[in-house]
Amino acid sequence: MSQHKCELNFLSRSDGSALYSIGNTVALASVNGPGDTKKSNRLYNRSHLDVCYSPCTGQPMIGERALEAIIARTIEQVVLVHLHPRTAINVTIQEMQSDGLALSTSVNAACMALMDAAIQMNNIFAAVTCCITGDDIIKIEPTEAEIKESVAVATFVFEGLGLKVLSAHQEGRLNEETFQSCLSKCQIAAKDVFNFYRQTMEKKYKDDIY
Repeated sequence: MSQHKCELNFLSRSDGSALYSIGNTVALASVNGPGDTKKSNRLYNRSHLDVCYSPCTGQPMIGERALEAIIARTIEQVVLVHLHPRTAINVTIQEMQSDGLALSTSVNAACMALMDAAIQMNNIFAAVTCCITGDDIIKIEPTEAEIKESVAVATFVFEGLGLKVLSAHQEGRLNEETFQSCLSKCQIAAKDVFNFYRQTMEKKYKDDIY
């Protein structure tokens, strides 16, 4: 499993932010809100959730828009949007450096930024990516080179409570047995990610006290 690093409150003008890295993949997430929004986005019974993802180079294409939609659907399941009607919560994710783990790094950066902004959620979440080689070996958090040589890639997002699957994304073909093996290994890895979350937040509040 690759090393995880995170720096909270990285941006001074956002309500919450996180610079998150998994191995050599780095993403910067920023959260603003709940706040005012334009009239067309005002919903009488909930907040409008806006997620924007930008790649490290060039303009967002179809692949980036698909990744953005996955992140948005994941966040929308946990944020308590009904608490702040007629407002907007804006989540902006900028990929800083890529080595094959853009989705899981972006999801984890978004979760840490939401916690840093004190956005109310019914659960925290963490993503883990794995790939399957031609020899049916499962590698957790592979590099981009390992992904290119693999036959399939799967990313699972887990809830912090009970490690239930919140969302899943797959590229390539997996039979049921291999899929379950990937799920089990990623669940084990997710425990370490949640432990890292806890350590990061504990350090943040200790630093605030002293």
